[in-house]
Amino acid sequence: MELSAGEIAKIKMLDNGCSVTTPVTLQVISNLQPFGNQNAGPLRFRCMASDGEQSIVMVLPVHLTALVDEQKICRYTVLKVQRYNFTKKKGPNDQMMSFIIVGDAEIVGTATDKLGSPEKLGMGSAAQPSAMAAPQQPQQQQQSAYQPQPQQQQQQPQQQNYGHSSFMSRVEESKPNAYSGGAMAPVHTGNAPILHPIKDLNPYHNRWTIRARVTQKSAIKSWNKPNSQGRLFSVNLLDDSGEIRATAFTQQVDRLFPMLEAGKVYYISNAQVKMARTQFSTLNNQYELTFDDSTVVEQCVETTGVPQEQFNFIPLANLMNHEKNSIIDVLCVVRDIGDLTEITPRNGPADRKMIKRELTVVDRSGYQVRLTLWGQEATEFSLPKDSIVAFKGVRVGDFGGRTLSLPSIGAMTANPDISEAHMLRGWYDSTGRDSAYQAYDGVAGGAGSGAAVRQDQLKTMAQVRDENLGGSDQPDYFTVKGTVVFIRSTSLAYPACASPDCNKKAIEDSMTGQWRCEKCERSFAAPDYRYIFSVNVSDETGHNWMQCFNDIGEKLLGCPASEMVRLQQTDDVAFTQKINEATFQEMVFRCRAKSETFNENTRVRISIMNMNPVDYVAESRRLNKLIESFSI
Repeated sequence: MELSAGEIAKIKMLDNGCSVTTPVTLQVISNLQPFGNQNAGPLRFRCMASDGEQSIVMVLPVHLTALVDEQKICRYTVLKVQRYNFTKKKGPNDQMMSFIIVGDAEIVGTATDKLGSPEKLGMGSAAQPSAMAAPQQPQQQQQSAYQPQPQQQQQQPQQQNYGHSSFMSRVEESKPNAYSGGAMAPVHTGNAPILHPIKDLNPYHNRWTIRARVTQKSAIKSWNKPNSQGRLFSVNLLDDSGEIRATAFTQQVDRLFPMLEAGKVYYISNAQVKMARTQFSTLNNQYELTFDDSTVVEQCVETTGVPQEQFNFIPLANLMNHEKNSIIDVLCVVRDIGDLTEITPRNGPADRKMIKRELTVVDRSGYQVRLTLWGQEATEFSLPKDSIVAFKGVRVGDFGGRTLSLPSIGAMTANPDISEAHMLRGWYDSTGRDSAYQAYDGVAGGAGSGAAVRQDQLKTMAQVRDENLGGSDQPDYFTVKGTVVFIRSTSLAYPACASPDCNKKAIEDSMTGQWRCEKCERSFAAPDYRYIFSVNVSDETGHNWMQCFNDIGEKLLGCPASEMVRLQQTDDVAFTQKINEATFQEMVFRCRAKSETFNENTRVRISIMNMNPVDYVAESRRLNKLIESFSI
């Protein structure tokens, strides 16, 4: 059995994180020891490996663990390492340590003794440096870029750490200065490997290779918690059988982030398969991948048969069939584009800001819906009106009936080259541009404005009562045109917590005069008042009590709740004038009716989700059509 003499010296000169697919034959020259934290994942082993001249720490992949247990891989076993990654890490005393993470290997045989004369690692004696330096002089002559002194510094900490199960716990993370300068994924050469479909990946099968396209790649994110900190990024991988999400953490970010590019196809193997965390993924897969040291990524040149993207489009008319926070895909036309809006928490820090942009989108089902973009997606959105956009992984909301929001784990594709998009474009250009759409938010507008309320959507107060809306287990949504005839002004608002994103009631401490939120466990000099009051809305058939919350209260009364509370306490005339100005306004209300039980008494509570002034032009047209339908 012949070893690949001189290869380890070349390996140690590679860039950190470099992936190699050229086979190399090495011999195990030490006992195999468990690698890393055995409770954190599948068991792996490490050992010292030799090419007959030098040695290096070698970490075996998970799928070879069984061969170690069966003693088929042991001391003096010769392995043909087919794929591996070279890694440098800082060890004790900030000295660099070199080791290879094996992606795949096969057994050549087992010798009776050590092959060749690899450099011996000293036992920590004073003579160790000179003993190690002597055999390195010929190597320096053969390869001028290889320096003996750094090699001495690398191998010495390896010897000191070898034999301890906490090997990686003492290794500090190496961080490059920029990710754009990282190594690209090597191109796969040789015969294509046996492929495993994504849909069949599971935690009980470790030896697999997938060929998949990166359809989405996130930015690098950081977290800093009391018990942990680090970085991560994720990619969505697609083949003809399905999709799966893969995540790289901390040290793998440096190695894999520059390798993986959106739109390209890769061979990927030796990643951990775990149960998916649905709060971080929009894909229809119960599993996800975690990249580790043994993960091998190679670029695939042959991309035939690998789809570009996979969608499961839901018509906008069917949004009521999907629960709040459901994740869906929609294909739609951008009907209207709102301006960028910056949301600043009222009593929060100045750097806590959220940027959003609201779109109005429509599709062939005759419905329109409000879709919100956040952060970078909102800022960089530059498509014109009437563009066709495929949104993947949007979240369903129930504000005002139904809304959509694009989270950070979602994606959008403008004018996708798919048959559904071509059909939507043809329909919109021929008839959809001038159509009226049924809105979930109850906005009324003219034909062609994308906001007309259809007759079958509008209810009267008598219909709300006769149809028992809100009487079932699920809430009912409806639109009603009515007039505010009374505002219950004795209690308009409540003192709320001043923390951002917390609307819990704050309690005044009579001893200190501070206002305290038990949920946030914080105290404030003053609360943030928020509206919650009832109004009586009437039409020609009857009336109903409806509940208003903060957004609706500000729209109806024209000022924040804190201002109304101040007027109520200091200026009764101005307060009464505000109430009178809001009374007897005719509005179109979008409402939610739901049964609620309190003290064993059940009643239907109607909440106003949105309201807008009546568009009398559109209302006249609606009434005219209604009269014509009676054939009078």
